[in-house]
Amino acid sequence: CFKAESILNLCMDGFMKHKVDSIDKARKVIPTIRNEGNELRKLLSDKAKEPYVNKELIKSCMSIIGSIEMAVTGLDSTLQHVRYKVSEGILFSDKAVSEVCYLFKETLDILKTAGGTIVTKNEVLMKHVVDKYTNLDKIVKGYEKGNEERLINGLCQAQAFPVYLNIMDSVMTVVWHTKQALMRFFECRLMY
Repeated sequence: CFKAESILNLCMDGFMKHKVDSIDKARKVIPTIRNEGNELRKLLSDKAKEPYVNKELIKSCMSIIGSIEMAVTGLDSTLQHVRYKVSEGILFSDKAVSEVCYLFKETLDILKTAGGTIVTKNEVLMKHVVDKYTNLDKIVKGYEKGNEERLINGLCQAQAFPVYLNIMDSVMTVVWHTKQALMRFFECRLMY
């Protein structure tokens, strides 16, 4: 979660300042997270071979790692779309920039909260993430409809439209999989 925060901060910087180097710097962190996931999966696989190990717990932990990796894939996709926007010089309307920035900031809050939730094992924080996802999902659906209206009314460039939607979708993938990992984490704690 903490590395994901740094990636998203760099992504926001690249988005706001049209800096490809910030995005490229963020992309260099992704392999580190993937390597850590692979190491955890190997440790769990080795542990699963031991006698008397709780295989259901191992499966649950693998599922959590899978959700985290899917969130990282969402981050990688976000970086790709933002990089394309910046490198191609695609401009968003002020409204679209404001909406993307809001989603980035809310996602940062979710990542910070998720990290704190795992460290403290605080169920109230987990509920906050779940509720925030539900709220953001509604907001983003409204943003997407508004963006369609801006396109129809000529306030959105045709080439900006799919980039905006891809950024929104990628960031929501991060949020959804982060929420899933936390929910699974707490299910594991209750089961064992």
